[in-house]
Amino acid sequence: MFTGKISQPITGSYITLWQRVPGAWVLRASTRTTTGGVYKFTYISAVPGAWAFRTMIGVKAETALAISDYQLSNIQDRKIVLNTPAPWYATLTGASVTGRMTPAESGKELALQDYLGSGKWRLLAIGKMDAAGNFRLRVPDDVPATRTVRVVTRWVTQPLMEYSGLATIVVKAALNPKVYAVSASMVPYTYRAGCPVKPSSLRLLQLNYWGFDGKVHRGELILRDAAVQKMITVWTSTFAAKFPIRQMRRVDRFGGSDIKSMAADNTSAFNCRRVTGNPYALSPHSYGWAIDINTVENPYLAANGVWYPSNGLAYRNRSVSRPGMLFTSSTATKALIAQGYFWGAGWSKPDYQHFQPR
Repeated sequence: MFTGKISQPITGSYITLWQRVPGAWVLRASTRTTTGGVYKFTYISAVPGAWAFRTMIGVKAETALAISDYQLSNIQDRKIVLNTPAPWYATLTGASVTGRMTPAESGKELALQDYLGSGKWRLLAIGKMDAAGNFRLRVPDDVPATRTVRVVTRWVTQPLMEYSGLATIVVKAALNPKVYAVSASMVPYTYRAGCPVKPSSLRLLQLNYWGFDGKVHRGELILRDAAVQKMITVWTSTFAAKFPIRQMRRVDRFGGSDIKSMAADNTSAFNCRRVTGNPYALSPHSYGWAIDINTVENPYLAANGVWYPSNGLAYRNRSVSRPGMLFTSSTATKALIAQGYFWGAGWSKPDYQHFQPR
């Protein structure tokens, strides 16, 4: 960028920018002065090096009203260099493309693109570099994919756009289970004094699951400590089979309400409460072993003769298979039974969503 001011504060004077090349001065840009005789040029050179520039009032040196002294400007070759990515990334672990642009332009926007074939590129992400030219651009990692990507500068015309080299980003579907201790503050609505299992004997299990949208999502279950490994085994095979789950959140997110959790089609485990539809019995979920899966697609006939949830009535018909429904042949069903669980579908009042230890 070149800025300056003419000696007479005239608005609208025609100013030209010239670059010295071997044997001649070449016109590079033109503009008009603004208030106070101020002018500004933006010129992007395709060739790096130290070059002489000058400005003049007019379009020819022979007729120019004034010519400035020349100024040497060092034009650097701008480059975008990507860091070598990891061999692969697990889903939902923050896969990113990192690198550096030189010379740095703090705050300059960059775009991450992936190659679609036939010369077509698709925008994946936009980010800004820092003062040192470093950048980090997130790669969508909620589906497994192998992408050929590049980083390009934004807000310049195609001939002046800078391109990085190509990188291959591999995202693989993975359960990625993580286990954490549970405190009373994490279960404010599902635990209370007098419950058969204290928070110290519970664990928070975070894991990935396939959603109905064909993407991987992060879920959570509150479980008895001794049930964690069994559930990891169950969900490893269920995840591999791509069995869809609507959502998987602790019931505390629903204020401890089993009815609200079921209506939200929520897959959950621990909840110290009475049996829904039978206030005289303590629910098996109070012990942190039982689990309910896809509660809308797999409704429950309570002891009071009411089906729960009310928005799952269409799924009472088990003769028509639809996504998220559980059957004897379902991977989740077989995996839970293999871990010593009983499926509530076999009860006289069926509970298609429910599994508990035998």
